[in-house]
Amino acid sequence: MRKNMKILVELFLIMLCLFISGCGNREKDTKEALGFTDFENIEKEYLETLEELNWPENMELPTTMEGETADQFQIGYGVTRASMLWEYAWEKEWLETYTSDADRAERALQELEKAPEMLYMSPQKCDDATREYFKENLEKAKLGDPSGFEENIRLNAPE
Repeated sequence: MRKNMKILVELFLIMLCLFISGCGNREKDTKEALGFTDFENIEKEYLETLEELNWPENMELPTTMEGETADQFQIGYGVTRASMLWEYAWEKEWLETYTSDADRAERALQELEKAPEMLYMSPQKCDDATREYFKENLEKAKLGDPSGFEENIRLNAPE
């Protein structure tokens, strides 16, 4: 009986050691495996994406990502945030030029036509209603109607 008890205690200790080692410092690995990261990585994503995108003339790009206070972010959030700023900048460019500078206004529309193919507008990152709303606003602008872009900027501007 004593021998059986010793074996049970040893098995329990082995299982306890395995459990403790399995629960070690895996928090970072787990977050990354689930698609989460910290502010530093998101800001890096954001700034790199800003550099990759085309911008209206005289657009002053941010040098930091401000307004975020969370401890963790979904990987790709920096790309989405930069892309939304890009969309806003080109909508604003069109609004400022559609009655005065046809070439700049046309360029703005050409840039905005790229949005549906960008990651931030993909089905993985954006719902159908938002994609449809963007499409409708772009079509309105092509017809010379500023109301869609004006509404979007009023409601969603990243400023």
